[in-house]
Amino acid sequence: MFINDETQKQVLPIIAKSVIAPNTDSQQRAGALLQLNPGQQVKAEIIANLPNSLYLARIAGEMYQLEIPLNVQPGETMEMTFVASEPRIIFHFMRQEGGEAVRLSTMGKWLAGVVKDAPPLPAADGPLVENPAQDAAQLAARLKSALTQNGLFYESHLSKWAAGGLPLGEILKEPQGKLSRRVLADDGSDLSGEKVEAGFTDSRTLPFIKEQLLLLNSGVLSWKGEAWPGQGMELLVTERDAEEGEPAIEAKLSLNLANLGGVDAKLRFGPDGLSVEFVCERSGSSALLKTGGEELRSALASSGLHLTNLAAKDGETVQ
Repeated sequence: MFINDETQKQVLPIIAKSVIAPNTDSQQRAGALLQLNPGQQVKAEIIANLPNSLYLARIAGEMYQLEIPLNVQPGETMEMTFVASEPRIIFHFMRQEGGEAVRLSTMGKWLAGVVKDAPPLPAADGPLVENPAQDAAQLAARLKSALTQNGLFYESHLSKWAAGGLPLGEILKEPQGKLSRRVLADDGSDLSGEKVEAGFTDSRTLPFIKEQLLLLNSGVLSWKGEAWPGQGMELLVTERDAEEGEPAIEAKLSLNLANLGGVDAKLRFGPDGLSVEFVCERSGSSALLKTGGEELRSALASSGLHLTNLAAKDGETVQ
């Protein structure tokens, strides 16, 4: 399923919007109290209209100024999906029926239905490595595969393959590739009962198309699973503009470790290198992380990464 630029222009403004809270200290402190997980549903009660398309809203008992690209009135309640809190608090909300008239192509209508009705993506398939003693390079390689071969970038990879930049075997490792007639035929599968939804795509790919649309709209790539058996891990990756105008990547890695307790690592990749900030739930854990700072700096340098800043503190987890 290829989602081209013209289709994006039609469907993204209709099926989903981003509600972004202005990035102020008070907003971020309120965000720290939400304790929401990406994808969690919340309700926003509109309290008052403010200038410049801003609204005062109550979410989970906390007050926020939200920039909402719709005309809403005090007293209205909006269903939202929490996306991320860093670098700004972001929610999605679905456009309700009965708004302004919009003419959608057949493809646009079908995609709107996918976002509304498609099931979520399946959970991550097993831990990245078998135990924490395995080589860090192996963990990194498997995490890279989990992020890049999860089906969300399938069309981009097809384009690279067509240009000779990616072997076919890599394409066939992705979920959509595993559903291809070539793979099914090699496995001896019966293709006579294979169904295609609305003449556009195999129905089994609908969860991936839904996530592709949400990723295009939010710009937030998330992964949640196990680093090794029993060790949960969550990763959020966003792309933002650096002050110099060059693209910068930000990531938030959340773990709950046996010796350190809950740890959030905020990583910012920029033109000069990598900045890392650790925030620990357990008192004293930040001191242990600082003790290993030089070892971390050396390990990153051996991988070609320059550590520009390292900070660690105890307190609430990074929001």
